[in-house]
Amino acid sequence: MQDKILTSDDNEKNLKMEKEAPAALAAPAEQLQIKIKQLQTLQNGILSVIADIAGNRCEDTGSHIERTASLLKILIDAMTMRKVYSLELNKFDLDTLCSSARLYDIGKITISDNVLNKPGKLTNEEYETIKAHAARGERIIDKMILRTGDDSEFLHNAKLFAGYHHERWDGKGYPHGLDRLNIPVQGRIMAIVDVYDALVSERPYKKPFTPEEAEKIIMDSTGEMFDPLIADVFNEVREQFRAAVKQSN
Repeated sequence: MQDKILTSDDNEKNLKMEKEAPAALAAPAEQLQIKIKQLQTLQNGILSVIADIAGNRCEDTGSHIERTASLLKILIDAMTMRKVYSLELNKFDLDTLCSSARLYDIGKITISDNVLNKPGKLTNEEYETIKAHAARGERIIDKMILRTGDDSEFLHNAKLFAGYHHERWDGKGYPHGLDRLNIPVQGRIMAIVDVYDALVSERPYKKPFTPEEAEKIIMDSTGEMFDPLIADVFNEVREQFRAAVKQSN
């Protein structure tokens, strides 16, 4: 049988098929990536709503979650620019890191409104109940990881923000009593942001401190409550913190 003689039309068709083949093979992979991205966006959206519910159970918080997220980003961006703990921070996608921090107070979902919004001084028992929110938040996110099988960077960071933001540099914090660099960097960063926001915010039991007063308290507590290197960065961007608080009011 004679071999088929290829015409110029045949050559053009073959070339076209060769060009289209990789695109056809790539299409399912691209679609899969789009689906994964959509699921991640949905997951982050749901978790952000949960974080808002947890944060806004406190009557005075209002824009608490948004404000702490804004302050955290200012501090992390400044740390990145100054190469403070760059080895740790370079492991993470910074947008994901900042987004996951919205769940840091998720444990407050488990605290009674009567205690959470009490206008007067807490009893010792009530104070211990409030303190439990850090360990409970860590366990809640642990359950999310176990039940979904999703040990993603988002949930991993969220767990560390939730469980370690009340640890102290001197080891006298809770719930784990860790000290210095034994505290995950997420907890050391959020410790400053959380305290600053608590100080400048009005609460049922106190009037807000001025930004200047809050800054002094944090700097005076450096080396006891706070990581000195992170506190130094905070001190350099204190004007940005003031602007963020003013904008949120």
